[in-house]
Amino acid sequence: MKCIFLILGISILFFSCQENDDYPYQSFSSSDYQYIPQQYKEIGKVFTFINNQNDTVKIRPKWYDLEKKFNSSWDLIVNTSQKESYYYDELWISLEILDNGNNGDCNFISINIYKTAEGSLVADLSLPFYDEIGCLGSGFEEESPFQNLAEMVINDIQYSKVKVVNPNDYFTPYKDAKIDKVYYDMDNGIVGFDDTENALKFKLISN
Repeated sequence: MKCIFLILGISILFFSCQENDDYPYQSFSSSDYQYIPQQYKEIGKVFTFINNQNDTVKIRPKWYDLEKKFNSSWDLIVNTSQKESYYYDELWISLEILDNGNNGDCNFISINIYKTAEGSLVADLSLPFYDEIGCLGSGFEEESPFQNLAEMVINDIQYSKVKVVNPNDYFTPYKDAKIDKVYYDMDNGIVGFDDTENALKFKLISN
């Protein structure tokens, strides 16, 4: 008899946490899109950065994947109590670094943007670091309202929502790079980066 009740209880939990239209949906709003780099929708387009010695770094979007996801918040381990389940928008952007001389996954930058249950927006930028042994990553993750955003002018273009990112390790878009500062505009993506030690400043060329 206990087995019957246990199976029945698990079945109730399983069907209760399935997706349906009654749950709230945290979708990207029009104001959210002020913090989403939509130019990366153009898959295959090459974005070029040039420094003060005319060296270039090129990246191109490999995918721009926006999905409606479902979060079921049943806590089966602690007390089987249900928090609010919800739908939410999530965007994954993958940027390929071209001709950088590194290996494997160290050729990719990832951007993950999604909505929380409370309706705030989370932006997560992951930058690759290659150290001849393997690939590590750092960057930033922040939830709205976004703080400490700066204004910058790069190649005569005004950017008003720039996050200055100081990676824990160097960002390595090319072999032996020592990029220690990345400029990420919330609305336009990566717009520049610096190698402070070697006085190199890479800036996005307007396409």
